[in-house]
Amino acid sequence: MDMRRLGTLAAVAGIALLAACGGNDSGDDTTAVPGDSSGSDGSTEPGVPIVGSRWVLEELQAAGATVAGPADPQAYFEIDENGDVTGSTGCNGFSGAAEVSDAGITFEPLISTRRGCSGDLGQIDSSMLQVLRGETTVEVAGDTLTITNADGDSLTLQASDAPSTEL
Repeated sequence: MDMRRLGTLAAVAGIALLAACGGNDSGDDTTAVPGDSSGSDGSTEPGVPIVGSRWVLEELQAAGATVAGPADPQAYFEIDENGDVTGSTGCNGFSGAAEVSDAGITFEPLISTRRGCSGDLGQIDSSMLQVLRGETTVEVAGDTLTITNADGDSLTLQASDAPSTEL
């Protein structure tokens, strides 16, 4: 089982590298990966690996609204080599499991604390947990990760150098 996950991890890293480098010369903003605009500026920066990186929420799009991620505390998540997920919505902490594959990330049901949140933080809390549920598609462009669920809601996250403070 560990060897299969290691193989999947290597495949995802290879796809992320190809996606970050896969531009074309047609003069428009399209690239080899639909929705990935990393090649339009000539950048060949490889994508950050999904597993083992801390991903901080920059913006979420849900129910027709776009909301910027909270500045403090940050909303983020991490997936470790064993598929364990930990993170925070900026209001509630959460954990669970996920499987990263060539097609995207499949999140098992996440458990979270139940602190009440209101306003934008409340919307971020519920929407972020909704997107990180079940099968999702992902796009990696350099140090930016976009996760989209089946309803079309999405999270745009930025890789962070910050070490995890969660246990």
